[in-house]
Amino acid sequence: MPLRFVVLSLAAMMLAGGGALAQRAEVPAEVTAVREELRQQCDGKASFKPRFQSVADLNGDGLPDYLLDYGAVVCGEGNKVNRFCGSGGCTLDIFMSGAGGYRQVYGDNVRAWSIKQARGKPVLELSLHGGYCDLAGYQPCHKRLSWDGDDFVELAAR
Repeated sequence: MPLRFVVLSLAAMMLAGGGALAQRAEVPAEVTAVREELRQQCDGKASFKPRFQSVADLNGDGLPDYLLDYGAVVCGEGNKVNRFCGSGGCTLDIFMSGAGGYRQVYGDNVRAWSIKQARGKPVLELSLHGGYCDLAGYQPCHKRLSWDGDDFVELAAR
């Protein structure tokens, strides 16, 4: 009986949460398609670490945007080699919400990424292969990107 109460309570809280929670629960078809493609590339044996799919509102429309970090994909059981990563880092795809649904606005290799705030807006901070900064590959390269309504624009270094 207590388990049933817990389940019903959780269901009621989710329904009461309304808009934002309900929107976050529905993963866009574009994101689901990427997961399925990765499963196929892993011969049906892909698993996804929790950090594979991150959600943030990068364009300020109040809807979730999806960041997919291929460094969190595991092909097969216990495979230590990630086929989606190399010396330039791992693939990062970003799907942005908009009037027509979701579209991919970024897809490239990154060594690391994070989201910070600058002047009240989200900023995507990337650590990249040195070649992106006209440096040798091993040298550090950092870029800061912000959404301008149409595309990511590079911000001045801090």
